[in-house]
Order: sequence, then structure tokens, then C-alpha cells
Amino acid sequence: MARQATKFDPRTLEIKTKSIERTLVPLVSQITTLVNHREKYYGKIKSEKTLKAIMKVGFCVQAAVERFVTVGESIADEHVEIQPEMYDACQEARSAGAAIASLSSKTISDFNNGSVVDRNFLVRATRQLLSSVTRVLLLADRVLVKQIICAEDKVVYTLSRLESTNNFTEFVKLFTQFGGEMVDLAHKTGDRQQDLKGEKRRAQMQMGRSILEKYTMLLLTSSKTTLRHPECDSARQVRNCVFRQIRSALQLIALCVCEGVYPYDPARYCTSVRPEEEPFDIGLQLTADIAIKQFLDTLEMVRLTGNVGLGVQERIFGALNALCEMTQDFTDSAYTHHHHREQIIDFLGEIRTQLSNILQPEMGENGPIRPDDVDSLVVRISKVCKDLRKQLQLVALDQATDVFRSDEDEVITSSIKACSVSGDVDGVEQFIERFRDHANHMEEVCRLLHHISLTESLHVRTGHSERNLRALAPLTILSGRTFCLHPSSRIARENLQVFCETWSLAINELARLAKEVDVACHGRQVAEKQSYMSLPKPGKHGSTAKPVLKATVLDTEEQQKIAKLGLEMKLLTSEVDAEAEKWDEYAENDIVKRAKSMSSMAYNMYLFTRGDGPLKTTHDLFTQAEFFAEEANKMYRNVREFCYEVPGSAEKNELLQTLERIPTHCQQLQVLVKSPTVGKLATFNKVDSVIQETKNLMNEIAKLVTSCFVCATKFEIEFRSGAISSSRLLLSDGTDYDTHRSGDSSPWRRTPSVRRSRSQPRVTDQSS
Repeated sequence: MARQATKFDPRTLEIKTKSIERTLVPLVSQITTLVNHREKYYGKIKSEKTLKAIMKVGFCVQAAVERFVTVGESIADEHVEIQPEMYDACQEARSAGAAIASLSSKTISDFNNGSVVDRNFLVRATRQLLSSVTRVLLLADRVLVKQIICAEDKVVYTLSRLESTNNFTEFVKLFTQFGGEMVDLAHKTGDRQQDLKGEKRRAQMQMGRSILEKYTMLLLTSSKTTLRHPECDSARQVRNCVFRQIRSALQLIALCVCEGVYPYDPARYCTSVRPEEEPFDIGLQLTADIAIKQFLDTLEMVRLTGNVGLGVQERIFGALNALCEMTQDFTDSAYTHHHHREQIIDFLGEIRTQLSNILQPEMGENGPIRPDDVDSLVVRISKVCKDLRKQLQLVALDQATDVFRSDEDEVITSSIKACSVSGDVDGVEQFIERFRDHANHMEEVCRLLHHISLTESLHVRTGHSERNLRALAPLTILSGRTFCLHPSSRIARENLQVFCETWSLAINELARLAKEVDVACHGRQVAEKQSYMSLPKPGKHGSTAKPVLKATVLDTEEQQKIAKLGLEMKLLTSEVDAEAEKWDEYAENDIVKRAKSMSSMAYNMYLFTRGDGPLKTTHDLFTQAEFFAEEANKMYRNVREFCYEVPGSAEKNELLQTLERIPTHCQQLQVLVKSPTVGKLATFNKVDSVIQETKNLMNEIAKLVTSCFVCATKFEIEFRSGAISSSRLLLSDGTDYDTHRSGDSSPWRRTPSVRRSRSQPRVTDQSS
């Protein structure tokens, strides 16, 4: 039954990807040459040279088909689920290729006689060949789609385990596994996104992947908060909503990759869809611009037919009512200027008045009205509709301009973070209330931008941005409430700050969308949106001091490659942060401080791959990488001193093995940073290499912190906070702290078992 459900119908084959289309182009070209030659020279005398050329093309087609089906059969051997269909399609393609070769290898007398039967056979064989080859490609494509679905299934399985765990150590282990699976899924879906032909599905895939990326970081902090404060209802609500958003994004990706290729289960990852998320496929959602198009199409039908019977009247009034309903978001908005609201209402009233001249009952019953009258009235109504569209665009863009000019989101989120750091609970509560009003305003602006989006890509992206803001705003408010309930909790404070940063990123993306909508509405060409993340901002490259005269624009594949590296590095920063959290139960020490500092630097470099964050140019990126290498060298010295306190054991050997790899990576990163570059390609290669090497070094740091923690807990080694030196360390946020000199007494000491047993309850203390 499953096989029948997924079997391709030759009459409804639809190509969804660019790669399949590109594969078919040479074959279609050769077959077209054969068929056109038959049509052009039918019944005419042909030379032997021409016949040899035709014969050669025919045999080339057969040879190419043979190589092609051999690959198809090898794919079928490895994937049992497609074997029957693949073998059948390959056999059909092989037969069609042989028939084309046979029909092309006629003698001179056969060709000059020009048999009509042969020509019909050739056309039939070419159709069979194209159909069977397309089926082979679609079956092979189904294998790729299944790999993406399997990767999603792995993510969901680990996600379920993360949701059910109540142990912090187990959570850290599962989250590390989850991060690796997310990176694998990001690679697979990134390639698929680039390959999709449809603009709508490509935009939906981009939004789904972007949501997964954002909520992965929110999953870490919200889960840590819930584990630390299991009795807090608001923290639990936040975590549950984060899990739901991740599953919804996975369902959206499944919708994009399965269409026309693989059976789609609408409840595979997200069992239910909330009313505010209807329809799940946002490409089907009605907007004001779409309502205007549908209304104008209905009027055009009346103009062409000249008939305004009852059925046509119902259709026209239905389209007009839908348009009026869509414009209510503009007229009901408290931020719409009064004269703009009046103009929208006047335009709708004029449309109704003009429409009544066409849809008069007596004229509708007597039959068609005069074509000249219909033409003039339809042209008049169309002009009013276009004026209405311009007015709606003006209202939406004016509101967007006003809200982004005020920069209120930055003021509120910065104030919330500042109050949380200072422990000002009253200040947090005050700004959370301001944030509630601000969030409602931003959702409204995004909704209006969605109404005036002119392209499928903008329609999808603005719609999902509105849904994202609608989901993120209450989570940020709940995070603020959690902090107010637990003002002394560092994890609750960090969770609130991460949600504020995520909100700021969402507003920045909305600002870029507003600019693209503005460009599209004013008739200028909209730049093609990048595949996954925004471009790193151009700037100085290497050590050269030449001014940049022209912005460097990377190709889509280059952008995607850097974005993948950035995502991998961000997941590593999450892993390092999670490992550093374990140390907080014992004491703050140089290893923890340096690990957090390096995590912050790596996160800034990740933001650079998105076009966000404090690093604005490639020069900033390389400078940050240089500081990162210096910090890793200092970490190496701290851990080397720590090793002297660790007794000989397998754990110490593992720690030393990891430690010895740090200087090599530091040296490689420093060499890459200092290498000069000239030109776009060299700059991209340097950025790519620096981010790759930073990721490798961050991976070793994560292992190093884990090994240090294992040794510290097993051998009861504790940091003495009184040992301080005068050497200073510059952190990524501009602050500094002191470390000890090698000549000073060691800040590490063995702790007696009796003391460890007394301090043990602090590990499970939930009050902080």
C-alpha cells in the first residue's frame, strides 16, 4: 500500500529541483536535434555525412542512457524501498534509448523514403525516454528527501529525550548530541534549499532553518532555567513553548522537502496547529495585495465575457468583501493616521459605487450589458484599486519607518538587560510592561508589511516573521517574570538576556525585510535574498591598510559555506557554556573565566556570519580571531598549571593529550590571521579558513574544559580565589580581570574529602 501511495504518475510528473532540470537539459537538447531533423528534412534527399551525424547522435543518446540507468540501478540496490519502481524506470529508459538508436541508424534509402511510421515511432520513443529518465531522477531525489526526513527524526528523538530529562549532567550530554544532529540537518537542508526551484518553498525552507537556529540557543537557556527552578511555572511554560516552536519548524521543513516527492504527514512532528498559525502553509494565507489581485481578476473576467449573472455577481461581491476584511488591519490600527484611514475608506466606498453601476439587477437579468460600458467601468474600478494598493503601501511603510526610527526595541531590551544585571527587579517589571506594548506594535507593523508583500518570497518571510514575533514576545515576558520570581538566580538572568538578544535579532531581520518590501513597492529590482544567513559585512582585509572602494559581495554558495561554519561554531559555544556551568557549583576560576570569554568571542564571530553583532568588517573578524588565539594560549598555561595538581591516571593522560593540541591550533590560527590577502576570492578563503580554524580550536577547548571538570571532581581539586596576580586579560566585552604569575603560589589545591562531603549539597541546590 505504501508503495502504491508514492508511485509516480507519468502524466503528472513535476520537477521540483534545479539539479534534475539541469540533468535533463543535455538529453532534451540531443533528442530535440533528432526530432527536428526528421521534421525539417522529411521526404528530402540526405547526404551520407548527414546520416552519419544523425546516427552518431542516436548512439550517443543510447550510451548516455546506459550509463545513466547503471547508476540508477546501483541506487536501487542500496535502497530497497524504491527498487521495483527504479528497476522498471531503468528498463523503460534502456528500451527507449535502444529504440532511438535503432531508428537513427537507417540506411540512405530508408531515410530518403521518409516513412511516417518511423517518425511516429521516434516521437513515441523520445517521450518514453524523457518520462522514464525523469522518473529515475525523481526516485533518486526521493532517497535524498528520505535522508533529510531521517535526520529530522533523529533530531526529534533527541529532542524528546531532552524534554523528559530532569538531570543537568544528562541534559548537557544530550544537548551536545542534539547540537551535532542539528549541524547535520543544517547541512542537508541547506543543500536542499539551494536546489529547490519554487521561490515560495525556498523561502519557507529558509525561515524554518532560521527558526531552528534561533531556538536552539533558547532551548539551552530555558531548559537550564527549568532544571534549576523546577517549581517555577513560568520557566516551564517558556521551555515547553520553545520545544513546540522547534517541532513546528521541523514540520515546516518536512512540508518543503516532501512536496511531490515523498509522502507528507502533516502531524509527523507537530501534532496540532494553533488557530493563530492557520494556515500552516503560510503561502496560502490571504493578504490585502492578494485580495486586490483576485478582485481585479474577477473584474477582468466580467470585461471579457460581458455577462454579470447571479453567479458572477456573487463571486465579485465575495472578492470585494474579502478585500474589505483585509483592509481592516489598516483602518483599525491605532497607529494609522486619521487622514490615511479616511482615504482607505473613501477608496472602498468608491469601488462599491462604481461596482453597483455594473451589477444592476435589471441589467443582469436581461443579459449582457454593452461592452463599451463594461470596459470603461472596469478600467475606472481598476484605477481605484491601484490607488488603494498604493495607499495601503504608504500606511504600512510609514508605520515601519516610524517604529524603526524611534529605536524603541533597543532601548527597552538594553534597559531590561541592565536592570537584570544590577538586580533591579522593579526596573525589570517596569520595562517588561513597556515591552508588552512595544511587542504588540511590532507585530502589527509586521502584519501590515505582510499585507503589502508583492513577491512570494516576501509574502512567506513577512508572514513567518509575524508568527515568530507573536511566539517570541510572550516567552520574553515570561522569562522576565521568572527572573522577578528568582532575582538572585544567575541562570534566570542569563535566560532573560538571551531572550532579549533574540528579540533584537528578530527586529533587525524585520527591518531588513521592511527595506526589501519598500524596494519592491517602489518598482526597483529586489536583490536576491541569500540562502541561509545574511552576508558578513565587507571591510578591510588582512593586514593591508588600503581603503575599500567597493563592497565585496560573496556568491550564494560562499555565503552558505560560511553560514554553516558559523552555525557549527555557535553550537560549540553552547557546549562550552554548558560545561562551564558545572564549575559554578565549586568556584569561579581562570579556566571558567577564559572558557566563557572564548565562548563570547566565538559567538561574536558567529554573529558576523549572520551580518549581526559587534564585528562589522572582516578586519574586525580577524582581530577578534587574533584575540581568541591569545586567550587560548593563556588557557593552555592555566590548564598546564592545573595538571600539576592532578595525580597520574587515565584522566590526566586524556587531559594532557587534549592540552597538547591547543598550541598547534593557536599557531595555525595566528598564521592565518596575519596572512595578507588581495581580491574577493582570497578574502573569502581567508574568512573561511579563519572561521574553520576557530571552530576546530573551540572544539578542543570544549573537550579541555570537560576533562578539567572530570579531574577536579574525581580528585577533589578546588580553586583558591585568593591567589591573584597583576597580569591583565581583556575580555570580549571590554572588561578585564587578573591572572596569577607562574612564579606565584598555585591557585589550585587538593581539597580533603571531609570538606567535599560538606559542600556537596551545593551541587543540587536549586535556590540560586
